[in-house]
Amino acid sequence: LHRPPYLRRAIVSVLSGINEYLTYSDCLQIIIEMNLIKEFSTALCSEKRSERIPEELDFFGSLVGEWEIEWTDRLYDATPRRVKGEWIFSWVLDGTAIQDLFIVPSRSERLINKQPDAEYGTTLRIFNPKTSAWDIFYGCTGEAIRLTARKTGDDIVLTENTTGRMRYVFSDMTATAFHWRKEQQNENGTWQMVARVVATKRRE
Repeated sequence: LHRPPYLRRAIVSVLSGINEYLTYSDCLQIIIEMNLIKEFSTALCSEKRSERIPEELDFFGSLVGEWEIEWTDRLYDATPRRVKGEWIFSWVLDGTAIQDLFIVPSRSERLINKQPDAEYGTTLRIFNPKTSAWDIFYGCTGEAIRLTARKTGDDIVLTENTTGRMRYVFSDMTATAFHWRKEQQNENGTWQMVARVVATKRRE
């Protein structure tokens, strides 16, 4: 393997601050892995919606960006639990889908406010032109859910596919804020809220 001096100097200068004992091969491997990560991110993420999604059915496009959130659950306890989190959305798959990262507590908050049921999950929302709805998968450690999203008035309702007795609702959506709630249907057919989120868009 030919090792041009200028390349060796460039690699070493970039990585010397990490560990002065890194060999040339170590440095080269790190550069290769960094390029692979960048290539994956570039191929996955998109800057805009695909033309295959009609504007009137673009339910989630306004969510693209970074949001500060407050998660509230144990709503019927004397003192509900409130936790700071973050929610990040991006167009993916050539603009035909939106993926998010749901992190509660947030990456900074979990350093000082550890929660035994902390969640670090992702949702993939793919537009389905056959149904004019969105096919959705949510996954985190120990949980995997499939849902379908449709518009109901001004709200976006994501209904769990297996039993239909759990749903998530986005409401009061503006350019800088939105509300979200998790609801479960009881035996009487009544929907009961079990958790909610208030989101504010992070300043750029």
